[in-house]
Amino acid sequence: MASIEEIREARLLKLKILQEKGINPYPAKSKQDITCIDAVSQFDSLVADGKPLSMVGRVLSIRAQGKIIFINFDDGTGRFQALLKSGEPLPVETFELFENAFDIGDFVELKGTFFLTKREEKTLLVEDVKMLSKSLRPLPEKWSGLQDIEERFRKRYLDLISSPEVKERFMVRSKIVSLIREFYQKSGYVEVDLPNLQPLAGGATAAPFTTHHNALDMDFYLPIAQELYLKELLAGGMNRVFEIGKRFRNEGIDTTHNPEFTMLESNAAYEDAEIQRGFIQDLFRFVVKGLFGKLQFEYKGEMIDLEPDFKVLKYPDMTDEEYKKELRPTLIQPTFIIDYPVAFNPFAKRKEDDEKLIDRFQLVIHGTELVNAFSELNNPIDQKERYLEEDKKGKKGNKDISPSDQEYLEAMEYGMPPNGGIGIGIDRLVMLLTNVENIKEVILFPTLKPRN
Repeated sequence: MASIEEIREARLLKLKILQEKGINPYPAKSKQDITCIDAVSQFDSLVADGKPLSMVGRVLSIRAQGKIIFINFDDGTGRFQALLKSGEPLPVETFELFENAFDIGDFVELKGTFFLTKREEKTLLVEDVKMLSKSLRPLPEKWSGLQDIEERFRKRYLDLISSPEVKERFMVRSKIVSLIREFYQKSGYVEVDLPNLQPLAGGATAAPFTTHHNALDMDFYLPIAQELYLKELLAGGMNRVFEIGKRFRNEGIDTTHNPEFTMLESNAAYEDAEIQRGFIQDLFRFVVKGLFGKLQFEYKGEMIDLEPDFKVLKYPDMTDEEYKKELRPTLIQPTFIIDYPVAFNPFAKRKEDDEKLIDRFQLVIHGTELVNAFSELNNPIDQKERYLEEDKKGKKGNKDISPSDQEYLEAMEYGMPPNGGIGIGIDRLVMLLTNVENIKEVILFPTLKPRN
C-alpha cells in the first residue's frame, strides 16, 4: 500500500499533466445550475426537460469499467451519481484526461443530462468535466475513516467528510442556536454586541486569560462573562438584552469543559428568578419541540420528558463537592435547584425571607448543569460589600474571584432596575440534544495540546 507521501507525489504529477495542457487546476469561477439535493427532488422533471445542467462537488468514489466511469460526488447539500462514457457524449480526450489526472477528493464541475440507470439509480450523463480544485492528499478510507479520536478533532475537515453524522451534528447545533435566538427575539429581547477585551475579568468567578494591547501598553482580559455589561445596558434603559458569544476560562479540560466555549447571557428588567424559571422552561420546550417535533428526546439511553412542569428542589445541606458527586448525577429529568447560600455568587440578590440565601437557580438535566440564573443584585451598597469579600479571597491567593469593578459600582449608583439574569451553556445543551458525552464532539475546533 502506497504511503501518503507516495500518493502525494503521484498527484503532483497529475497536477503537472493538467498544467501542461493549459488547464488551471484551481480556477476562480465555477458554474452550478442545480444542487445535489434539488437534483434528487426534481429528478423526474429534469429527465423530461432533457436540458444539460452543471453540477459541482467533491469526488467521493470512482468506479471504472472499461470505457465508462461511475463517480459519486458531494456538493454539501447531498450526494449524486454521474456517468462518464468515452466518446458518447463525453469526448474521448476528456475521458482519458479524467482517467489520468482526476482522483477521489478532487472538486469538479460536471455538465450533462439526467437519466435513470437499469438499476434505477438517478444519474447525470456527463458531456463535459472541469477540474475546480486538485487534491494532493488522499481522503480517509471510506470504511475505516479517522480512527484516532484526537486526530478527528485536529482535522475536523476530514472528520466532516468521512462521517456524515458529524456534519449533521453541527447542522443541528446551528439550528439549536437559531431556535434560541428566535425565542429570545420573539420575547422582546434585543441582541447586543459586547467587548471581548476587558480591563477587568468580572461577572463570574473564574481564572481569566490575559492579553496585552501594545498601543495602550496595558493588559486586557478575555471575557469570563458578559453579565456586568448587560446590566449596565439595563441601567441605560435597554430593558431586555442578550448576547451569544465566546467565553474564556483558564481552567481544566474534561468531557464537559473547554477553555473556550459558547454561552448565552441575558438580562431582563423587572423580572426575578421565579419569572425566569418559567421563561427557561418555555425556552427549552420551544427548542426541543422545534428540533424533534415533540417534547421528549433520548440521552444516554434514557428518555428525557419536558412535558411535565420542571421539578424544583432546594439546594441541599451538603458541601458543593458532595452535591456534585452524590445528588446532581441522580437528577435525570429537568430539575431547578434553588436557594443557594450567599457565598455561591457575588452578584445574586439575597432572598427577602432569608438573607443567608440568594435568589438563584440552576437547571439540571441528566446530571448536567445547563442554566445558571438569579435575581440580580441592584443594591450598590450590598454589591460593594460582596466585592470586598471577593478581594479578600484574591489576596489569599484565590484566583477564582470577581474583583472589585468601580465602573460597574458607579453605574449601579445611578440606579439599576430590579432584574433577572440568565446564563446558558450552549455547548452542553448541544451535547444533550445530540446525545454525545464529550464537549469536543460539539465544538468544531476544540482546544488541544500541540502534538510536540
